[in-house]
Amino acid sequence: MGVESRIIGKKGEVLAERHLKKVGLTVIKRNFKTNMGEIDLICEDGEQIVFVEVKNYSSRNFYHPSFSIDKKKRQCMINAAKQYIFKNNLFSKNARFDVVAIYRDEKQKTTKIEHFKSAFDVEVLYDEY
Repeated sequence: MGVESRIIGKKGEVLAERHLKKVGLTVIKRNFKTNMGEIDLICEDGEQIVFVEVKNYSSRNFYHPSFSIDKKKRQCMINAAKQYIFKNNLFSKNARFDVVAIYRDEKQKTTKIEHFKSAFDVEVLYDEY
């Protein structure tokens, strides 16, 4: 990933974090990395743990950012979430996977945030535990 992509990604994560706090979530971890995958933000929504993937979209892109979360990316997130749950003994907590899409219109200099709650199934999280 190039420097410009990292800067755009970081800006998107900051905007996503601000949005999540605004709607009542508490951010407890940023950029949780394991050898199995990475999760951009980990939050709490009441008693529920929320694993968040942040996707950036600009007027130059021709696809919706959530399309880049394919089966392989979902599996990496699920594996990282399992490790986080195991490491922090959070087996009793309910969990969900959200996607926050950041849309930047470079011509109009505007930004729109779209939050997809429960973007994909979490049943597989607890299969092995």
